[in-house]
Amino acid sequence: MKIKLLKILTQSIFFITIFILLWYLRYPLHNFFNAVIFFQISPVTAIVSNFLQTALIAAAVLIIITLIFGRIFCGWICPYGTVMDIVSFFISIFKKNKETEPKRINFKYFLLLLLIVLSAFGLQMLWLFEPLTIFARGFYFTFYSAANNLSNDFFYYLMSNNPGRITEGIYQISKSIVIENRELFFNNSSSMLIFFILPLVMLLFKRRFWCRYVCPLGSILAVFSMKALFTRKSESCAGKCGQCKNLCRMNAIKDDNSYIKQECILCMDCIRETKCADRYKPEFSFRKPVICNLPKKDNSPKHKENGISRKEFLSWLTVSLGFIFFALKNKPAGKKSNIIRPPGILNENDFKQKCIRCGNCIKACVTNGLQPVMFESGIDGVWTPKLDAKTGYCEYECILCGQVCPTQAIKKMTVEKKMKTKIGVAKIQKDTCISWRDGLECLVCEEHCPIPSKAVKVKKEMINGEFVKVPYIDENLCIGCSICQNKCPVDEKKGIIVESL
Repeated sequence: MKIKLLKILTQSIFFITIFILLWYLRYPLHNFFNAVIFFQISPVTAIVSNFLQTALIAAAVLIIITLIFGRIFCGWICPYGTVMDIVSFFISIFKKNKETEPKRINFKYFLLLLLIVLSAFGLQMLWLFEPLTIFARGFYFTFYSAANNLSNDFFYYLMSNNPGRITEGIYQISKSIVIENRELFFNNSSSMLIFFILPLVMLLFKRRFWCRYVCPLGSILAVFSMKALFTRKSESCAGKCGQCKNLCRMNAIKDDNSYIKQECILCMDCIRETKCADRYKPEFSFRKPVICNLPKKDNSPKHKENGISRKEFLSWLTVSLGFIFFALKNKPAGKKSNIIRPPGILNENDFKQKCIRCGNCIKACVTNGLQPVMFESGIDGVWTPKLDAKTGYCEYECILCGQVCPTQAIKKMTVEKKMKTKIGVAKIQKDTCISWRDGLECLVCEEHCPIPSKAVKVKKEMINGEFVKVPYIDENLCIGCSICQNKCPVDEKKGIIVESL
């Protein structure tokens, strides 16, 4: 019971801490609430970022912990694993868990290797399977945005009906501490929600299905956990009642009560809930595990499971070559996509390789201007951020996106450098601009241009027989922040459009 309470308490503390870190990843950003370290602790981030020093150090800490305790991160810390355990608990009310004799799972190691090879060939897909980014995307683009918008709508309704001092005080506190004083909208959030829910749906078939068969982070930690000092000690179970085996969330325990060490996530179910009549209760300690004195069977299937069959090898080789061919065929030629990226991105291909699609920059953007794309920049650019003038713009003095990027796919920069960084250039659309088309003095774009000497300038032109002030662009000064396009009063096609460089 003590172990059960300790595990629940530990999982709750880590989950709440991560929840708070992700919730407060916004303006004004405090270093204490910068969730960058949460993503950098994954070795996947270190691989994707070309072994960025901070990511490498954070990942090394996790690997050292794994070498000591085993896959304790998966069982006690991972927030997505905690969500899976909660969902599995409710599923267990209606479904009895019955596990078969476990076998070594080779597929997830093959998948990890394939993803690394594809990354080397220019098709970065590790982010699609990495559990920390799956959890963060689900949190940012569904739960957080929905909770924030509902809270804003609720308070707007109250404030519109003579709320009184108390309600107004609660609103002011909530606005400064809990919610953001704005409506949040994210493009393509439904596709990210599908990928968040899919591993949870798989729990209907097997507990921790994603962790057992797919998770690349779990695969990396499994390799290191083979040599972990903290091990499970157990006697050979003569009765083979299967209690321990059926309790194990990862199907790591065999019929004879031994276990597959790299599959164990230290959930401790086998030592806290087993009611073994023969008293073959296991325990975890820093001693060498007792090897069961069972008769050796040289030709048994147990010895064959350590390798792969010729059929499996040929199947995996065919799939690998197919994916590699696909990656080479669809590898970009080096030309930047016709979308506007956040400031600090020097090379489009390098950016798409390093971006783990965690959503930090999109969530932290103060104007809601950064949005996830789908296929606008190719299949290798899915869910990467772009500046969308329909929802917002790049705030002139804001550098949050570089501060919250865990892989430095978006480079950190000073405010002074950012204000001079060009990400696009504005173009006047004379056929839709109110001033050029109708001869009316609008000049909203010039008023909102944040450049001190104004990149949107004004001159007089003869329109419809009269001299009218019309805007034009000084392309040497324009940095492409898109506020002019965002604020343009034309509803259909804007009178000014920012194009990528």
